[in-house]
Amino acid sequence: MEINLNDKKYTIPERLTIEQWQNLVKWDFQRPEHWPRILNIATGAPWDLLRKCETDPLELGVHIVISLMSEREQYGMKDPNEILFGEWIDLEIALQGGIDKNLSSIVNLLDSDTEWADEALWIIDTYIKWRTSLYKQYSNLFGLNERADEDEDEDGVKDPRQLSRQWYRIICDLADYDLLKIDQIVAEPLIKTLNFMALRKQMQLEENEKIQQQQRNYDLQRTRK
Repeated sequence: MEINLNDKKYTIPERLTIEQWQNLVKWDFQRPEHWPRILNIATGAPWDLLRKCETDPLELGVHIVISLMSEREQYGMKDPNEILFGEWIDLEIALQGGIDKNLSSIVNLLDSDTEWADEALWIIDTYIKWRTSLYKQYSNLFGLNERADEDEDEDGVKDPRQLSRQWYRIICDLADYDLLKIDQIVAEPLIKTLNFMALRKQMQLEENEKIQQQQRNYDLQRTRK
């Protein structure tokens, strides 16, 4: 689709860059007053001229842009199974902050050099599927079966800053609160680290159960006296 303004043609591209996509998601596509700005980002056409256009061509152009924003194209990325523990944490914080704000950062963390939004979105979709599977695999470690999210807001979304502090405490704990070991911990493979964390949590749960059983036996003996 082309937009003619003052005898100059502006074309809606066949695909969007990551930068364009991130700028576009800031606007409300349901509000006609935002359509000139949306098409300005997509085509480079002057906003002050677009806002004087008829509604119908603007609406058509916006629908095309919406379609472009939902496109996916396969592209190369880092094998998620090779992610390091520190990279995983960075990805968790970036995802929690929102794909709309961190699309470029997430793609860079997954070792992709694409500049196109459709490829970037395919990469993120692929990673999120793998991430969901990983969370299910380590459901006991992440407490998915006993969820009690005290730090979540009413929508069940954690503050990325709070999430960052939580992960830092975990890193420090794994490093035995030794500053010199922190870099070593974050450079460990993710799966290796999660296996260790899962084993340690299971051992702690077993120890807690043992202590509780001892307390129950003690209480029972006191009751019988």
